[in-house]
Amino acid sequence: MGFLTIFQIIFSFHFQPSSREDPLDQNPTISKSKTFQDLSSCRGSAPGHGFPLIKRKVQTDQCASTEELQVQMRQVDQHLDALEEKGVQLERNLRACKHEEEQMLMEWFSLIHERHVLKCHDTELVYLTKQKKLEDRQADVEYDLRCLFNKPEKNWSQEDRDKEKNLMDELVTIIERRNQIISSLDQDRQRYFGGWGAIKYKEGLKEPRKPKRDFKPTKVLKMLNHKEESTKDSVDKKS
Repeated sequence: MGFLTIFQIIFSFHFQPSSREDPLDQNPTISKSKTFQDLSSCRGSAPGHGFPLIKRKVQTDQCASTEELQVQMRQVDQHLDALEEKGVQLERNLRACKHEEEQMLMEWFSLIHERHVLKCHDTELVYLTKQKKLEDRQADVEYDLRCLFNKPEKNWSQEDRDKEKNLMDELVTIIERRNQIISSLDQDRQRYFGGWGAIKYKEGLKEPRKPKRDFKPTKVLKMLNHKEESTKDSVDKKS
């Protein structure tokens, strides 16, 4: 088997048309509560009972907005397209040239390495975009729960109790999905970079800060329940 034949096999393997897939598509989607479509992400405070209602921002180490992540993803796509064109040109040069094969082979491996780094970065951006959407939805769900807890429980209807259950279930699902994203991101980093040794990001591709692990549903629920109890105590003292 000649050198060019081997090169063609490697080239066809590494430079198949790329398509972005959601790394978590195999997982079930988040079950949305009945109120999801009825509630706007920007809403004012509910009328007064108990503590003031302020929508909490879910704090993480990821500072980029969804729009900024989309811009980065488009830039990575453009860079990948340019690399594929460069790979096609490199194959043509190898076919036409009988000399300098060693130098061209080094260029080839450099090209594969750069594409490998870009694909890893692209996957991370997909994860981070999904993470950002979950953070925004978590803030909405927590706000809806606060609105519900702001109403005296003795005045709750059956619809209110059903709503509480749906929101609690959705909150737990969101937190579990966020933990799953962090775990999958760590596994992908190890898989992508483990075989290449100590690979560093190219200039302009900064490695995102590693998110904090393990969002605990019980911790969030305990926080919400604590706020509810504090509200009842304050109301009892005033009465």
